[in-house]
Formats: sequence, C-alpha cells, structure tokens
Amino acid sequence: MTQTRMIILLLAALAGLVLAGAIAYFQLSADVKSEPGDLIAVTSDAFGGPFSLVDQNNQPVSEKSWPDQYKLIYFGFTYCPAICPTELGKITAAMNTLGDVGKKIQPIFVTVDPERDTPAKMKDYVTLFHPSLVGLSGTPEQVKEMLKAYKIYAAKRQDPSMSDYTMDHSSFIYFIAPDGRLLQIFKMDDDAAAMSKTISQWMAQESAQK
Repeated sequence: MTQTRMIILLLAALAGLVLAGAIAYFQLSADVKSEPGDLIAVTSDAFGGPFSLVDQNNQPVSEKSWPDQYKLIYFGFTYCPAICPTELGKITAAMNTLGDVGKKIQPIFVTVDPERDTPAKMKDYVTLFHPSLVGLSGTPEQVKEMLKAYKIYAAKRQDPSMSDYTMDHSSFIYFIAPDGRLLQIFKMDDDAAAMSKTISQWMAQESAQK
C-alpha cells in the first residue's frame, strides 16, 4: 500500500468517526423538552434502557444497580491512548469539585472493546481515576446491545502504526437522572469546571421540582 493511499484511508476513517458521532449527538439533541428554570433536558424515548453487564469485580450489574443515583456515563476502552483517559480525568476532576454533592452521582466507564477489556483489566484501569468509578464489561453481544441503546458508535480499526487494533468511537459524557432521563450531553470541549457547574445546577433544579 502506498503512503498516499494509507493517508487517504486514515482520513476517510477519521471522517466516518466524526460523522457518526455528530449524527448520534444531533439525534439526541433534536428531541428536547423545556423544563422550569434555565436548563433544558435532552429527552428521547429511544435513548437508554435495560442492560446486563459485569463490573470490575465480575459482579452482575444492570440499569437498576444504582437506585436513586445520578449517573455520569462514558464509553471508551482501556487501550485508548489519549481521549479516554482525558475524559475520565475530567469526570474525576468534576467529581472532586462537587464534593459531597458528588456522593449522589455514580460515575460509570463502559468499554467498547470487550474482547480485551476483561473485568480484571477494568479493575486495574479504574483505579487510575475517581475512587467511585466503576468499569463495566461483558460479552461482545451484551456490550453491543448497550452501545446501541445509548447511541454510541464504535468500530474496530487496524492502525498501521500499532501492532494491535484500536477502536474508533464517539466520545460523549452522559449525565443521567435517577429515573433514566438524559439530562445533559457533555462534549470533548466541555471542561471539568463547566461540567461540575452544570451538574450542580441540574441537581438543584431537580431537587426544587420534587
């Protein structure tokens, strides 16, 4: 394969990733419902739902495993060289800033690469971030079902510069209410300070409406 052809293929793969992520984001953002106050919830009947995975201790978990908890969910993989650790670092920083408020939030890291991200691998990886972070894995079929339900694009790609494959995937942090409503989608350009501020506002608004 010529160098020019290799560059073209890499650019095409990158363009596909950006397009898929944008489609997923705008599909979710297009269906909004106004709420009292300054915040607008992202609502979609097609978003989320039941799932069955295992955590880093190889214990079964589902969407019912954290009742009454808000959730910050990020999808990625442990072999990710830059984006995933950066986004998980943002979650860690936001949780630290939130302090006691953060005790009402369960941060969750879901792998898009179950072939390599075993519970044991996830257990080692999540220790690098916030102490309450849980890492979820499962069979390829189980993970695929959750990715579909949560509108996550993920695809295996062979990287010529690496001896093993990598994963292309959309990169959003989802903030979800205890009842399963998608409240906020944080993008890569949202920093930890903005995240913690928005999360605090959401939780105050949700509490005031009860």
